[in-house]
Amino acid sequence: MLPKLTRLVLACGVVLALAATPTLLTAGPVEDQIRAVTTSFAGGRSGEVGGAALEAEAVLPGLYEKRDYAPVWFGRPGVEDLFGELNHGIAQGFHPGDFHLPLLFDLHDAAQSGRPQDIAAFDVVATDAAITLIHHVVYGKVDPAALDSNWNFARTVIQNDPADVLNDYLDGEGFSALMRRIDIDNRQYADLVDALARYRAIALDGGWPMVPDDTVLKPGMSAPAVAVLRKRLAVEGGLTQTGVAPVATEGQDPILVYDDLLAEDVRLFQARHGLQADGVVGGKTFASLNRPVADRIDQLRLSLERGRWLMREVEDEFVLVNIAGARTFLVKADGTVWTTRSVTGSAYRQTPVFRDEIQYMEFNPTWTVPNSIFRKDKLAKIRKDPGYLARNNYYVVRTSDRKVVSASSVNWNASNPGVTLVQRPGPNNALGAVKFMFPNKFAVYLHDTNDRSLFDRNERNLSSGCVRLEHPFEFANLLMEGDPEWSQARMQAILDSAKTTRVDLPKPMPVLLTYWTAWVEGAEVHFREDPYQRDGAVLKALNR
Repeated sequence: MLPKLTRLVLACGVVLALAATPTLLTAGPVEDQIRAVTTSFAGGRSGEVGGAALEAEAVLPGLYEKRDYAPVWFGRPGVEDLFGELNHGIAQGFHPGDFHLPLLFDLHDAAQSGRPQDIAAFDVVATDAAITLIHHVVYGKVDPAALDSNWNFARTVIQNDPADVLNDYLDGEGFSALMRRIDIDNRQYADLVDALARYRAIALDGGWPMVPDDTVLKPGMSAPAVAVLRKRLAVEGGLTQTGVAPVATEGQDPILVYDDLLAEDVRLFQARHGLQADGVVGGKTFASLNRPVADRIDQLRLSLERGRWLMREVEDEFVLVNIAGARTFLVKADGTVWTTRSVTGSAYRQTPVFRDEIQYMEFNPTWTVPNSIFRKDKLAKIRKDPGYLARNNYYVVRTSDRKVVSASSVNWNASNPGVTLVQRPGPNNALGAVKFMFPNKFAVYLHDTNDRSLFDRNERNLSSGCVRLEHPFEFANLLMEGDPEWSQARMQAILDSAKTTRVDLPKPMPVLLTYWTAWVEGAEVHFREDPYQRDGAVLKALNR
């Protein structure tokens, strides 16, 4: 009699069948086989079983020893949970091969023969898959510190021996209960998982068409490419305004007409991709429209991986700066999210990825010009224009003794004049009227700006490394919630004083500077290009 089949549909679209396992096995040859296999790579020696290169050799021997080398999965009810959780892991952006799938299904089928060596092979590879899943969900598959020497995010969740933890859950609440314990409880992460499922479904359905890019498309025109544009937007769910083709007019096929409603849909698409939202489909918009859905899937997988690096240990309230997207978010304890456009570092002066805590604000700040900016930007301007310093409210400090000196006493033509520039508070101060301080080795912080026109640009990776906020005073008030002495009137009085004033936060606010080229905001999936060219290295490691 053939065993009953349970259908499992992997998140990547692969359909596989899992045969129901027989009843619990008794001790004997199977245990001997498992003992032989696991002790062969005790001490962390590399191992291969059933054609699968194992990842968890250091954990497997201890786990099976605790269980007297009895099968963990074969003949056990928990095997259904295991395959379900592996499927959930794939839904979070991992590849089936990360967990030896579909090989693991083949090993399971072979184990139905009852041969001890086949049962042992399946069980050990299944356990390796389970441990790998735990590791990847908790820590991420890729080690960020190996890609960035400045990485400083702590990532510790399960502090006990992994073999002890897994064994306790297998004997108690079950494997799925363990996976629920280590799930990432974060709305953005959940939204990214949902978005990945959506874009994988688009890929399984054939993706979207390439919009012919030989002619710029503008509202009011009629062209065959407009029909393809409609279909392209519809596949991604982007025909929100039109829904259906416009009403026919005499002498024109309505599907070919670039009408006002279609233009609004294009503007929404452009906004989601950080493009000029003018409804004109030119070079950059064509490039975004014609990026394959596989690329968008990879961007979502990368954001999920980066989420695993940092979303687990965050507090209920935190600030997140998305460097690639040039946006800053303040997540409140009640789940509400405040967001503002930002200006982040250019490709040549990159904003670093790290974690810290905002401790205080400084109103009417001075700006000490970093030496790199002084040498690359300021020095040439001073040499060409003797009035530059006075006109822009700078004073000069001698580096050797920190004394203020006259600008006329400095040899500005020297390769190293030996001075530091400091800009006084005022309307032309580069930091604007407030900065948000989390002292760090990078000398990076959040601040206002004296050039608000930069926020109207679509590509805002323009700064020298710090992060400029479009609405800094709203941000300041949010950070000061809980302080009964703080008010809008008090802040205005400090600003009106024109004096540099430090204001400590009621409690430090965690700030995470990270790098996402895909994220979900307001139920819409946003994509950006890769301004620092960082995605390639992470994707290569994620696909390895």
